[in-house]
Amino acid sequence: MHTRFIIILSVFIFNAIWACGTCYGDPNSSAVNGMNWAIIFLLVTTGGVLSGISLSIMSIAKKAKKYNKSKEV
Repeated sequence: MHTRFIIILSVFIFNAIWACGTCYGDPNSSAVNGMNWAIIFLLVTTGGVLSGISLSIMSIAKKAKKYNKSKEV
């Protein structure tokens, strides 16, 4: 009984959450256009920051490996 209620409730809640702000209204509206550009900007910014962090970690790992090899000789 409780399991059915939880499943039904989660289906209705998750359906409402999946919608994006750009899905509503006139597709040619300036508000929707601004929202689309904001999403693109946030994706580019997030990707750039995560790429920078990844490259920094790889650089530190490479330098540590090089340092450890030089200490062994």
